[in-house]
Formats: sequence, C-alpha cells, structure tokens
Amino acid sequence: MAPGALLPEPETEYVTFHAAKGKLSRPVLKGDAKTSTFESIPKVDFTNMWSESLADRKAVAVQVGKAFREVGFMYAVNHGIPADVQERTAKVAKEFFALPMEEKMKIHINKSPAIKGYEALLETRLDDSTRGGKFRPNNNKEAVNMSDDPYDPEHGCPPGFDLSYYPRVCNDGLLNQWPERPMDFRKVMNEYRTAVSDFSKRLLRMIALSLDLEETYFDYMTRFPMAGLRPLHYPPQEAATDVGIGAHNDYSWFTCVWQMTDTPALEVLNHNGHWVSAAPVPNSMVVNVGDFLERATNEIFVSTVHRVINKTGDERYSLAYFFTPSHDVTIETVPTCWSADRPKRYEDVNAGEWQRERLYRARYKHPASVAARAAGEI
Repeated sequence: MAPGALLPEPETEYVTFHAAKGKLSRPVLKGDAKTSTFESIPKVDFTNMWSESLADRKAVAVQVGKAFREVGFMYAVNHGIPADVQERTAKVAKEFFALPMEEKMKIHINKSPAIKGYEALLETRLDDSTRGGKFRPNNNKEAVNMSDDPYDPEHGCPPGFDLSYYPRVCNDGLLNQWPERPMDFRKVMNEYRTAVSDFSKRLLRMIALSLDLEETYFDYMTRFPMAGLRPLHYPPQEAATDVGIGAHNDYSWFTCVWQMTDTPALEVLNHNGHWVSAAPVPNSMVVNVGDFLERATNEIFVSTVHRVINKTGDERYSLAYFFTPSHDVTIETVPTCWSADRPKRYEDVNAGEWQRERLYRARYKHPASVAARAAGEI
C-alpha cells in the first residue's frame, strides 16, 4: 500500500435471524458505532405476584414492564412452580430422550396432522450461517412438541368452545401424541403444564398493569390458549459452527423456558448485534416476549432474538412453554400503546390463523405444511 493511502473500510458483519417479518439481519456494531443497550438479563422476583395487595402486584408489574421494554427477556425468580413437579418433569423428559431411536420415532411429528410429537436431531434449521449447508437442517436438538389439547379431559376445555380450529387426530382421539414410555410421561407433563399455565395467566395480569390497563384486561384471551409445551435435549456440539437452535424470535405471546440443567447455552441478541448469555439461574425461568405481544404493544415490548449454542461438552435439557391466546381471539393494538405521535404499526389479526401460518412456515417439510402450501393457504 502506497504511503498516505487510506485503509479500506472494514466489511460490516451481520447477524441473520428469522422472525414474523421474515429473514432479517442486524449489523454487529463495534467501537464508536455501538449504542446503549443491555449487557445482561434482568431478574424479576415474582413472590408478590400472588399477593392480595394491589400495590405489591403493581410493584412486580413495573419490573416486568421495564424488562420487556428494555430487553424483551427476564429471569422470573420465585415463580411458584413446585420443586417436586419440576423434579418429576425433568426425570421423565430425560428418560424419554434416552430411549432408543425406534421407540421415540413411534410418535414422530410427521405422523401428526397437528404437528405434535417427537422431532429428531437435525430436522430443522433457522440459521443459514451454520454447519449443514444452505439447504440442510442444522439445529442440533431433539424435542417433543405438545399443546393444550381440547380433546384431553385433563386440559379443561370449556363447554361450547369452538373446536373447528383443531383437527381430531392421533392416539385415542387426542391432539397430542403420547409415548408409551416412560409410563408416567403424560401424567407428569400435564402436571407441569397446569403449573406453568397458572403462572402464565397471572403474568398476563402483570403485563396488563405494566401497560396502565385494568389488571384483568387480557383475561378474555385465556378461555383456552393455544399454548405449546416442548421439552428439549441438546447434545454437546460436535463442531464450533453447530447450533442447538438458530437465531430467531418466538411467535408466542410470551415464552417461559425452564433450564433444567446448569448448562449455559441460551444467548440473547442485543441492539449492537452482540450475544448476551442467559445462563441458568436457580429457582428461575427465562421469560421472553413473543411476536404476538410485540405486535399488540406496538413494539413497545421487544420480541428479542435468541439462540441456543451448547459449547460446554455437557448435555443440556430445557422445557419451553409457549403461551399464546385462544385461537378465536383478535390481536389488536393495546389502547395505551398508540397515539397520534405513535400510530399503529400493525393491522388486527386472528390469533389462530396467524399462529397456524407461522407454524406451517417453521415446519415447511411437514406433510400438513406441504398440503397447506399446495392449497394456497400459506
């Protein structure tokens, strides 16, 4: 290079992720280009969420609102889910994932028109930058996909509820596929589902208070939510370029993730394009804003990008609960979240239609998704 010649501008690095708006990228900012943003995940103590004092509950709501506005993620500490329920749940989840592959494949997700059941390693991809090539799956995790099931008497679907959204499929006329082993898998998972659902419905009230709404403002959404329960197993990664789950946003109202093991692997993307660790914290769940809630709050609450990369050499187990309104609910902009200075950014949408479209797009190779595309439904 000749004396006095200018150095070439460095190429901008980007993080690519998948969200409701499609495939997006965020620049990785360095030096003077960096902006003020979060560098850690805030903790919110939920002990007083159950208090009879409105002042106590509002104090919790303030912390929830701050976390969801500034980060979109929080540690929910002292969430109230009984420890014995968690212990039993972790036990059956680990027992299931330790079964021979032919046993797990008996409830493979492709056997279910409702896209419920077992999903094997490397069956999905979200991140084009990772090992596996452009058209190959690369998510190094296995999972069991379950949902609130209106045909399951244990799930308490209310009388007269519109079931047209739900196909009557799978074993014994249920929406979910349940494994034969462990024998108590269904019983224990339903115990956990009940506990985390109770927490989620109460959190919904904290969200309402944080937005200066009546505490019960969102209660109408929970007649029978489209909630999903998903135990996950992440083996140690074989290569530095592998991911457990690629960078993405959730399309839930919010997601509650219990990190069963102390394996640090969950990472959250800040506004500078840097990854921030959300390592496990005792007696906590990680709760993050989903696209439904971001949409309803006119982007005041942030549906934050996250991923899982297990570089530890240890097994990782977690359990995600995707809390989403009932299928017949209309998602509209909350009245306290728009004004002349902040006009509405989204049209109203039907929750069931919007979620089904995203589910089909996320599982684009599933027979139900293929059929929906052929019919022009997505």
